[in-house]
Amino acid sequence: MAKLQSSERLIINQLFDHSVFTSTVTPDMTHATVDAINALKRPAVQKKITSYLNDLVGMGPDNYQENLLFLLGPNQLDPDAVHVLLATLKTIINEPNLQTAEADRLVVAEKIVRQVRSEVINLGEKEIYRLITRLFVDRLGLLTPDQIDGPLPDQTEFVTEYWDVSPDFTAVAKCLVDALIAEQTPPQLTQSQQVNRELLLHRYMSPDTAPVLWPVLVANKHAIAAQWTELQRFVLECGNDYALLLDSQRQQSAAMPYVAALAVANSLGVGIPAADLNGRIHQIAQQLYPHKDISVSDVKTALSDNALIQHQQNFISPTPLVQRFAVRTDDEGDWQ
Repeated sequence: MAKLQSSERLIINQLFDHSVFTSTVTPDMTHATVDAINALKRPAVQKKITSYLNDLVGMGPDNYQENLLFLLGPNQLDPDAVHVLLATLKTIINEPNLQTAEADRLVVAEKIVRQVRSEVINLGEKEIYRLITRLFVDRLGLLTPDQIDGPLPDQTEFVTEYWDVSPDFTAVAKCLVDALIAEQTPPQLTQSQQVNRELLLHRYMSPDTAPVLWPVLVANKHAIAAQWTELQRFVLECGNDYALLLDSQRQQSAAMPYVAALAVANSLGVGIPAADLNGRIHQIAQQLYPHKDISVSDVKTALSDNALIQHQQNFISPTPLVQRFAVRTDDEGDWQ
């Protein structure tokens, strides 16, 4: 396995985090990112990145005008998300002020949401706004919230939110559309590549969650761990009955859904029926934040994204990762 350079690691890690690596240099970029953009212009670097990802998970990035797209990761898109993604691409590309060479690349968030809503009629504006934020702001990084115009903080009038559109938006949009509509033949994966995909998507494995792949991981754990170590970011921790892909770049979140997710996972004991999970979330969230409205779906997302629970035959139980954390309420007895 070829050794990766720092620029190559940066590009691959950004593909894991955001699914894209764009090529336009902007004033706010770090020197390391600029160096990586320049490195990507070399065919040898592109080949090395593709080779590493192919060896790891059986799939390399799509490349369009030196903008990379990698649509394999822990945040797979459901049909509603794909519909919102495509409608947002179309809406923003057709914005009049983006058709010129003007430096101002701002769009009004409310206007974009309403136009997308005219095409995605089965979702409300709040859900569309949430999906656009998750896809284009948090994941792809193609939209950046800009400062808002409006009254002082002690006033209650409506304020306008803007999104600053990346200069690579159109190029990445074309790459995204091509990838989504392409008829792709599923690759023939080796057993190690299947294990690595499972780890990338879920960050957690056990004999119960992956009974077919578990013996493969046990037999090849040192070689698989070495592949992930090459990124100088991930550590594969293997116990007798579990494996965790630990991420050194993941900072512990203080967001309310995440804290609630930790508390819910800690409360599960040996597990509960899947049908009872929503009720447990409501119960714990009310204990932690009695004066706040915590979204059940956001807590469930935090449970899955952070590998805090596992699903087995309509039964939800905590993963070993939960033992690393402790979140307490005033009355812990109510958790059980």
